Amino acid sequence: MAITHLTSVSQLNTLLSASDKKLTVIDFHATWCGPCHAIAPTFEELAKLYSNVNFLKCDVDAAQDVASAYGVTAMPTFVFLEGSKQVKTVKGADIRALQDAFRELTGPFGTLAGRGRPLGGSPSTDDGAGNGRAKWANVDSQFKILLALVAAYVFFWLM
Repeated sequence: MAITHLTSVSQLNTLLSASDKKLTVIDFHATWCGPCHAIAPTFEELAKLYSNVNFLKCDVDAAQDVASAYGVTAMPTFVFLEGSKQVKTVKGADIRALQDAFRELTGPFGTLAGRGRPLGGSPSTDDGAGNGRAKWANVDSQFKILLALVAAYVFFWLM
């Protein structure tokens, strides 16, 4: 989905009134902000992935009225809106927090959360209880390293 660049509060109000129930995300950034430039490609990838979300960018120096309307004090700041109601804010260039906010507000893949079925296939009967490999794939890599180190320590201690 295309990212719209905000220039004024009136432009924002027009966009929000046109999409009353749709999720909207505003990326408040500055041209001089290094972390803003670092997270910009992630924001662009999310815009491609979540086609059902409005993506907006606001340069805080060019559109100070929009930034002050949301009390932006740090860059980057990501403000999530449902209609015109603010539902979540992520401050800083924290990629994981930004991705988690999208998953929390839209479901795991930008759609409604739930189990589907493959095209032309039958409904899934997997309850997820017996799929240890899939659960292990979702474990944080740093936690996996910690477990491996503890296992190695215990192994050498018992030898």
